[in-house]
Amino acid sequence: TVPLLAILLIGLMARNFVGRWLLEFGEGTLSKIPVAGAVYKTLKQLLETFLSNKSNRFRRVVLVEYPRKGTWAVGFATKENKGEIRDKVGEDLINVFVPTTPNPTSGFLLMFPIDEVIHLNMSFEEASKFIVSAGTSTKS
Repeated sequence: TVPLLAILLIGLMARNFVGRWLLEFGEGTLSKIPVAGAVYKTLKQLLETFLSNKSNRFRRVVLVEYPRKGTWAVGFATKENKGEIRDKVGEDLINVFVPTTPNPTSGFLLMFPIDEVIHLNMSFEEASKFIVSAGTSTKS
């Protein structure tokens, strides 16, 4: 309950001028700390991408054979490759972000032949919960 209350409080603060100023001040201070600032900026960008309601970038949940044949990983299909990558490889590839457990904000961008990717009916939220729980969630 404490994290939920903290999120609610930060959200309420962000809605008014003083709250936005405090959040910007806090972010500015954090960004000046050498290692923490870089980590914070990266995590913020990834979380904004993952949690954005405006973006459908990670809405297609897929199953891919990774890191080798016979071993499967849940990932998020982003888009099909066009242009130079498609021209050099000579086949249609799809970009798949395969997150790591238990921190789904880190992972690997991999390119798979489209016909080797299995699309799942699992929602983005269910897949994220599955990944963060190291496969112990019941919706798999």
